[in-house]
Amino acid sequence: MLEAYLGAGAANDGPARAIAADPKAAALYRPRYNIAPSTVHPVLRAQGGQRELVAATWGFTGRFAGGGAAPSLLANARAESARTKPTFRGAFAARRCVVPADGFYEWSGPKGARRPTWFHPAGGGMLRMAGLYQLAKDPDAGDIDVRFTILTTEASADVAQVHDRMPVLLAPEDVDLWLGVGEQSDADRVEALLRPAPRGSLAARAVSTRVNAVGHDDPALLEEVAAEAAAPRAGPAKAAAPKASPAKAAAPKAGGTLPLFDLDAGAGPAVPSGRTPRR
Repeated sequence: MLEAYLGAGAANDGPARAIAADPKAAALYRPRYNIAPSTVHPVLRAQGGQRELVAATWGFTGRFAGGGAAPSLLANARAESARTKPTFRGAFAARRCVVPADGFYEWSGPKGARRPTWFHPAGGGMLRMAGLYQLAKDPDAGDIDVRFTILTTEASADVAQVHDRMPVLLAPEDVDLWLGVGEQSDADRVEALLRPAPRGSLAARAVSTRVNAVGHDDPALLEEVAAEAAAPRAGPAKAAAPKASPAKAAAPKAGGTLPLFDLDAGAGPAVPSGRTPRR
């Protein structure tokens, strides 16, 4: 499916546009409807001038805390600073990837009564989110893990009523430039791809608050609901979840949600089950 959406077999490129799938990624694949930071998901990268699909864990690792605590997760990176920020500049220069997805969820509304919206391609098909990847070594097990983060930019007209940020979405013809396949690409041309999606490219659908719980992972999550049904009753007031920039975001409290694209400075030491917005 990725090959089809990237124009595999085009006259000017031919079979070089094919994708090699890592057996590990293929073995792990199954349809998903609710993906959270720390989840394993396939990403597309370039190795030796060829595209390949590999299994990767969502979230760059921050520093490992002492006492056996889990590392912070950097689920997103701001496109405006990824090229120069020490955490991401090495990956921006040499380890760019594409994160395929059918859509992404975002939340709006008052605290304690947030409503989820599913954004997806207006004409159907697949989104190609611009990402970065790193090779992280587990200090305990010693294994090397591929990890990814998603680049975000200002919201397009399609998303702005719900949130002020959105993932960077790549057009099929921009994927090779982003991955560094083919002709050598300079950093300025690559950075120019980090812009909001054109107006009208995304459709929005109000969906059930069942998506708030990561344990719910079924097609019914994508079914449209009336706006009134999508909004849960406001319960007792809860502490506000701070935005992630410039300080690290605290993990959301039980019963609350954090906007997905406010997580670019870290999602806290762990991602509590069912409390983080997802793709």
